[in-house]
Amino acid sequence: MKIEIADRLVKLRKKFGYSQEELANKLGISRQAVSKWERAEASPDTDNLICLAKLYGVSLDELLIADIDLDNLAKEKIKDQDKITIDNQEVCTQDESGSSIVINNLSSHSKAKYKIRGFRFGVLNDLLEGTLFLVAAVTYLLLGSLADMWQNGWIVFLLPGIICSLIRAIDKRNARYFNISLVVTFIFFFVCMIYPGLDADLWHPMWIIFLVVPIYYSFISALHRSRVFGKPNKDEGC
Repeated sequence: MKIEIADRLVKLRKKFGYSQEELANKLGISRQAVSKWERAEASPDTDNLICLAKLYGVSLDELLIADIDLDNLAKEKIKDQDKITIDNQEVCTQDESGSSIVINNLSSHSKAKYKIRGFRFGVLNDLLEGTLFLVAAVTYLLLGSLADMWQNGWIVFLLPGIICSLIRAIDKRNARYFNISLVVTFIFFFVCMIYPGLDADLWHPMWIIFLVVPIYYSFISALHRSRVFGKPNKDEGC
């Protein structure tokens, strides 16, 4: 990103009285990301540029063009209106009669959208998980009755958690929601107790598969931090 744009982002943030931490919280990103923008080490993506423009009450052109006078920018925006206030939810001003006018509603619509969607998905996921546990219970009874698998058939109760965590990870587009611990546990017990054709005692060597858990989460966290694999899914912000 050009140093002129980086300097402009710094000036706008300071003009509106935000710290890097406060701005990061409003955008749903890390303070380090804001710091990199202002050092011209990285550029905001399109979504963040739109959020910044809304937050500062400017257009994208005004946000990215460095030769516009910041001191006069607010006056050009509100013209004859003589007072502007900014809170966590919206940018407001007052007209000559003293009536409050909303310039930019920063988050009410998006928060409502996320809450409705999150509520619906949460209910559906809970219903699915309950149904899968019921299926698992029936399956366990059948395995015990028909195949005498009372001692090892219990691993079917791990499957609902695995399936629901996979759906949750896909819905949120975040692999950290996938419960890899349950997957590894299922594989461990399946291979050691059920998998046919293995006469050797695998309980001791198979423990090494649990090393997959910290490796998986470390790898996914590194990818998220480098913005290579998806982006944080926030229920707040623009």
